[in-house]
Amino acid sequence: MKNSTRRRLLSLLSLSLAACQSGGYMSSVALTGAVDRHQVVESITEGVTEQQLAEDEFAAAGRILATVQTAGEVETAKLYPEYLDQIDRCARQVERLADQVTAIRVGADRLFIDWELELEQFTNEAIRDQSAKRLRAARSGFALLHEELTGVHAQMLTSLSTHRDYALYFNHNLAGSSRELLGSENARFAASMAAMRRDCSVVESDATTFNERLTGPRPAAPVPAAEADPQR
Repeated sequence: MKNSTRRRLLSLLSLSLAACQSGGYMSSVALTGAVDRHQVVESITEGVTEQQLAEDEFAAAGRILATVQTAGEVETAKLYPEYLDQIDRCARQVERLADQVTAIRVGADRLFIDWELELEQFTNEAIRDQSAKRLRAARSGFALLHEELTGVHAQMLTSLSTHRDYALYFNHNLAGSSRELLGSENARFAASMAAMRRDCSVVESDATTFNERLTGPRPAAPVPAAEADPQR
C-alpha cells in the first residue's frame, strides 16, 4: 500500500474515533448538580456576609442614636445629620440584602428543579430513592433557612422605620426634656434590636450547617507520615 493512501486511511480512522468519543455514553445525561450546588453555597455565603454588614450598620446607627439622646443640645444638633446619613447607609445595605436573598431563592429553585430532572434518569430504584431522600432534606433545610433570612430582613425593615420615626421626632424635639420622654420607646427598641441580633446568629449557624450538608462532608486532611507512624 502506498504511503499516501495509508496516511489517508489513518486520517479517516482518527476522525471516526473522534466522532465516536464526542458522543460518549454519558453525553445524554444532564449533570448540572455540582455547578448548581456550588452556586447556591456561594450565594448563601454572600447572603450571610450582606446580613452581617447590615447588622454592623444598624449597630452604628444605634450608637449614634444613644449619643444623640445623651449629649448636650449643641452636640446633638451636630450629630443629627450624621444620624440621618447612617440611617441611609442602613437602608442601602438592607436593600442589598434583599437582592441577595432573591438571588439565593432563584439559585435554589434551579438546583431543585435540575435535581428532580436527574431523578428521572436513574435506572436503579434504590439509588434513585437515596438521591430523592437527599433532595427532600435539602428542600426542607432550605425552606427553614430562607424563612429565617426573610424574617431577619423584615426585622431590619421594621428597625429602619423606627429609626426614621426617631429622626422625625428629633427634627423638632432636640431639647433634653423632649428626649427624656422616649424612655419606654427606647426600651422596646433595644429589645427588638437584641432579638434581631439573636436571629442573625441563628441564620449564620443554620447557613453553615445547610451548606455543609448540601456539599457533603469534607475529606479528612491527610496525616503526615511522621505523625502516622510514631516509631519513625
